[in-house]
Amino acid sequence: MRAIAAILLLIAATPSFGAKLSEKQMSEAINSEMVTIPMPSELFAAINKAGKPDWAAFYRDPVPTAYATRLQTAFNLGALVTDGFVAVEAQDGQQVKNIGKDIIALARALGVGEDVLARGKSIGDFADAGVWSALLEDLEATVNEVRRAMVAQRDEALASMIAAGAWLRAWQIGARAAELDGESRCAELLRQASLAAFLRSDLQRLPEKSRNTPVVAEVDAALADIGTQMTALTGTASDSEHIPAIGSTAAKIIADMSAKRQP
Repeated sequence: MRAIAAILLLIAATPSFGAKLSEKQMSEAINSEMVTIPMPSELFAAINKAGKPDWAAFYRDPVPTAYATRLQTAFNLGALVTDGFVAVEAQDGQQVKNIGKDIIALARALGVGEDVLARGKSIGDFADAGVWSALLEDLEATVNEVRRAMVAQRDEALASMIAAGAWLRAWQIGARAAELDGESRCAELLRQASLAAFLRSDLQRLPEKSRNTPVVAEVDAALADIGTQMTALTGTASDSEHIPAIGSTAAKIIADMSAKRQP
């Protein structure tokens, strides 16, 4: 129930930095200036309960670990963390270790502290031991710590791009899972227009210099399109049009952001 409740909490309420958080939510918050949002792992846990998909079917080819801009690096770090959650659901230790190394490489490129980089070893240790719950918590802690480090460095744009990358990759996977499931249970979990709107508002609060870069503009446009498709979801047969649209928009931005490109 924790997974479903965390998602519904955001769907049901308009995100607000002034909202009163429970003690548990406060402990999970990235810091006092940033609202808690659910992790993609929460969505995947709910999907697993609804349909138990073949998680390995959602793997993708390895992506580069060096990019022209820090914004693109941050986006791809977020997407890779989501890949890590997929590998945990598949209980694939080697895949988790491979992804973990790439996550640390991207985190290092963003200049995070050694305390974050040290998590690479614990991720590998948990993967070797097959301690999946601890591994999931470690991946969640890693992305939180990287985002916290970015905010501490006054790089809020990078923290926002990490969250956007994580969720756009999650919606790509979630849409495909809903298509394969063919039932309304997984499709209902994609009704997250409030989350898409929050991620957009997070980008739109950035300084003009960051907000007007091509990378941020493309991510914002993808979130706007996906939010529109999510709003149109009704839990009926008409969703067969909107779910593939969510998946294709997410897949396009993920592929574009993971490709080498000019700054």
